[in-house]
Amino acid sequence: MLALKTRLALVALGLLVAAQSHAAGFAVPTSVVGLSEAGATVADGGPVSSFADNPADMVFFPGTRVGLDILATHPAYKVDNSNGSGSIDASSNMQILPNLFVTHRFNDLPLAVGLGITSPFNTNNTWPAGTFSGQPLLKNDLQIIDVNPGVAYLLFPNLSVGVGLDYYQTLSATFGPNSGSGGGVGGNVGLFYTTERFNAGLSYRSAASISSGGGSIDLPSRVQAGVRYRFTPRFATELDVDWNDWSNAQLPHYGSLGWKSAMAYRIGLSYHLNQDLEFRGGLAHVGSPTSGSSIQAAVPTASSNLASLGVGVGLGPWHYDLGASYAISGNTSSYNQTFPGTYKASTLNFGAAISRDF
Repeated sequence: MLALKTRLALVALGLLVAAQSHAAGFAVPTSVVGLSEAGATVADGGPVSSFADNPADMVFFPGTRVGLDILATHPAYKVDNSNGSGSIDASSNMQILPNLFVTHRFNDLPLAVGLGITSPFNTNNTWPAGTFSGQPLLKNDLQIIDVNPGVAYLLFPNLSVGVGLDYYQTLSATFGPNSGSGGGVGGNVGLFYTTERFNAGLSYRSAASISSGGGSIDLPSRVQAGVRYRFTPRFATELDVDWNDWSNAQLPHYGSLGWKSAMAYRIGLSYHLNQDLEFRGGLAHVGSPTSGSSIQAAVPTASSNLASLGVGVGLGPWHYDLGASYAISGNTSSYNQTFPGTYKASTLNFGAAISRDF
């Protein structure tokens, strides 16, 4: 039976990697555990950082939990320009993205409250003057924080619902000559179901709009669905599907990006060597919301494949996590008259986290 289950898991993994999809944009990971499992954590519920994906799961964990995740992302962009200037690299700075999570389950009530402060959207690149005909040096820099209070209620012994408010604030927003700051409001809701061997999670996050820098930063709505199965007490795998509606995406200086809704497919694996040591890994195919006519220099996103790994160590009430992922895209050609050429992108993400139960 175990051999059959292993074969089925490998078949599912093969189908997942072969699948074609569409979803990337300027969203970035918000937790080290999520980063380690290629983003497949909407049905996990174990780490306190899963609050960022699904607020419903926190009601299953007693007491107070606190976690701090520090992530770093370093994108790289290159264009082979059709104006005769050859292959040009954009300069990109490494971005540090702090994320804080706190949840509390009330002892005598089927109720929990939580707060997440995350950095869910980011882009950074500077194209030298002359990269695109008639264009000066073009700097694009965006970092957004999300202050996300939430509440979860236990509907039945195995089923919970959670809701939250998202307040977005730009820490930096520079696109070409446009620069400024602003805030916007959205919301999220989640469902979480758990048994001894099986979890299922469903999460929806609404679109939001931020007035910033003489323009609008419009963020996508997102639906995540996932199932997690524990083949043994030590080994678990999760399959997630994300739908991101980038059709409303806008950025200052660029206006409407002309993108479309998109999908991503993810698989995450975790193995407990013992009670205090866990290894993680994941694969994902993350597609692009762009077409050839909608490639923009601000976020020249393309379909990509991602691999990740990580480790978790428990020491008493404290838990420590390390993780990293690498995503690389294929070549994608732009027929945008302002930003023509053939683009290629890659992104390295890594991070460390510390959490504690009280």
